[in-house]
Amino acid sequence: MIFSFGQSQYERIEVDVLQYEREPVGEHFDDNWLTVLIFVHVGGFNGSIRAAILTDDLAPLLKQLQVLYETLAGTAEFTTMEGQLYFLFRGDGKGHMELEGKLVDLPGIGNRLHFTLQFDQSQLGASIRELEKVISEFPVREA
Repeated sequence: MIFSFGQSQYERIEVDVLQYEREPVGEHFDDNWLTVLIFVHVGGFNGSIRAAILTDDLAPLLKQLQVLYETLAGTAEFTTMEGQLYFLFRGDGKGHMELEGKLVDLPGIGNRLHFTLQFDQSQLGASIRELEKVISEFPVREA
């Protein structure tokens, strides 16, 4: 299940949430890791990495993006516990959005790709709907 940001197939980042990493055992952190594939297409760069993110991180991102979509101004920020994925969204108040991002292929020691995407609020609305579906499909598992 994918959530994505960007305006075209050549300027886009997609996070494909594949599954929970493991069956629930009643321990919050163990139960809430998700396996994801991240695809990036920015300028002349194309690639993908495998990563893990926590379900806990998705709802705060959604709330921040909803505010940004409604106001068109301000920022929203997302990072993963292991630092493999980072987003900083900026709205200029006129419907223009910028995403400053960073990908790291291996937690703590990997190669880094820094990139910037430009898009408008209509693409942000589509991204919000995708993220809502992901959160519905992969909710936080309570112990």
